[in-house]
Amino acid sequence: MHIIGPNFRVVLRLRGGVVVDAARPVSYMRGWRIERVLALVKRWAWQAEMSGDEETQVAQATQAPQSLR
Repeated sequence: MHIIGPNFRVVLRLRGGVVVDAARPVSYMRGWRIERVLALVKRWAWQAEMSGDEETQVAQATQAPQSLR
């Protein structure tokens, strides 16, 4: 996943809907669920670019019941 802000473009690696690796400017996101990342992206008016596999992970994560999160 790429996150694009006004002065940066960073890469996040996802596994099972969770950030497992993040570039330095957003390294604090390691361990975050994808929903939390996307909420921050929206709040700061950044852009998120995802591959097909990442989009599948997002869809699965957002459809999972709250009790499993």
